[in-house]
Amino acid sequence: MVDLKKELPEVFNDFAESRQNAFLKVKEIKDKDIPVIGIFCTFFPQELAVAAGATCVSLCATSDETIQDAERDLPKNLCPLIKSSYGFALTDKCPFFYFSDLVVGETTCDGKKKMYEYLGEFKPVHVMELPNKNTEQGLILWKEEIRKMIKTIKDLFGVEITDEKLKHAIEVKNAERSAVKDFYS
Repeated sequence: MVDLKKELPEVFNDFAESRQNAFLKVKEIKDKDIPVIGIFCTFFPQELAVAAGATCVSLCATSDETIQDAERDLPKNLCPLIKSSYGFALTDKCPFFYFSDLVVGETTCDGKKKMYEYLGEFKPVHVMELPNKNTEQGLILWKEEIRKMIKTIKDLFGVEITDEKLKHAIEVKNAERSAVKDFYS
């Protein structure tokens, strides 16, 4: 049997501590009554959360430990990522799911859409329909989906997303993206 701790680079030891710190940070955020929006993909315009005074957390699964729990509801032939993600939500084994006030999904695949139906039974869920073509009709669809998302945020959190707040949020997220790009360069 291989001892994985001896085989892994030393930097991997920091991951467990970093993960725990992230969980503690999201609890601090909740303790301050800041809304938490759980997201699965990069398609969700995080500027909406910033404009609403909320924060986003990523909900993608990190292991297969909850797949068996998920298979009580979901078909066994779904991809492991979907089953694991749902399993973490179902079992409360992930603080990011636990502390999310809203889960935002997207229509990237039928399996995820099924998962969102089940998640909606115990957590507020909003699914954004993604355009499948870069066309004028696709842009119209996406604008309408953003309007629906703004209404969901307003109704759930009781906040108004103004043009001014949205403009500021766009500047914040663009600066963040620019910093990440510079870092990677």
